[in-house]
Amino acid sequence: MDRVLLSFGILAPLVYLAADRLTGRLLKGYSFAAQSMSELTAAGSPTRAIAVSLNVVAVGLMIVFGVGVWQVAGRAILPRIVAGLVIGNAVLSLFATLFFPNTYGVRPVFASPGVLIMAASVLFSVLAYLFAAAAYGGWIRVISIALPATFVLLTIVRYATAATPAAIAAGSMVGSQERTMAYAFFLWVMALAVYLLALVGKGVNAPGA
Repeated sequence: MDRVLLSFGILAPLVYLAADRLTGRLLKGYSFAAQSMSELTAAGSPTRAIAVSLNVVAVGLMIVFGVGVWQVAGRAILPRIVAGLVIGNAVLSLFATLFFPNTYGVRPVFASPGVLIMAASVLFSVLAYLFAAAAYGGWIRVISIALPATFVLLTIVRYATAATPAAIAAGSMVGSQERTMAYAFFLWVMALAVYLLALVGKGVNAPGA
């Protein structure tokens, strides 16, 4: 049963990725590099219905995966925190999408409920990396440390070069920035699923369990 639950950690990111690529191609004139991912689920967007439907499926799969992470953790606290953060990330993003969507074609206000909830969702993903680095060993620990470190480095570089002629000419890259973080999290979830599936397959308890 544990292996079935953990396998959803491979399926969920694939559904997320498929939803993004499909709806982005369906929305005429949409730029994956320049436009936010939230445009695809925004109120009034032609792709909102299909994007929301696929995201509901993906979130359901991610929650099931989180339950699997919780179960194989046994009584260990840190892996259970990882499970809670993974579930929380998915639930918060869906909550913002369903109840506080951006308005299509309108730049969202920074302090709006939807933006703040999505920011909390991103925070949950970063915390999931950090707690996973503490909870697990081997190559998944390396990945869990490398990803947030890379994000910090890229953020520093971005702000350091923001005023350069090349950066100004490039214009908005919000789509690329959002997708770098989102896709990295999806790949990390898949990596964690593979890591835990390998342990379960060998009959080895998850670290700390």
